[in-house]
Amino acid sequence: MTEKELQEKLLIYRILEANFNSLMKEREMLLAKLVEIQTTLQSIEEIKKSDNILFAIGSEAYAFGKIKEKEKLIVEVGSGVALEKTFEEAKKTLDKRRLEIEKTLNEVERNIIEISSKLQELAPEIEKLAKSG
Repeated sequence: MTEKELQEKLLIYRILEANFNSLMKEREMLLAKLVEIQTTLQSIEEIKKSDNILFAIGSEAYAFGKIKEKEKLIVEVGSGVALEKTFEEAKKTLDKRRLEIEKTLNEVERNIIEISSKLQELAPEIEKLAKSG
């Protein structure tokens, strides 16, 4: 085994490791988005039950308020576009978004497993090449 082979395997390892780290960050963002959607769906149910609600106003600050319009919500549908929807339409939109995120999350997790497996295969090869060199 040559020094060149060791360098090539190290390069492959580093690329895979960078991809792995990127996928882990993407996974965390997707999980956070799923939690956010679930919280929003729960909030929609709470709005139906009560006129009083706690509104997030930013920087982890909240204000109490009353809901005047309990039939419609404004829902962002993509590209900065928001539309007025009924509660049921809003829930359907959020459920659709949740399913898309879950599908993407499953794909990301499959890629994480695949790359992790490749990294585990490469590590002993690199170690062996480093010791023999």
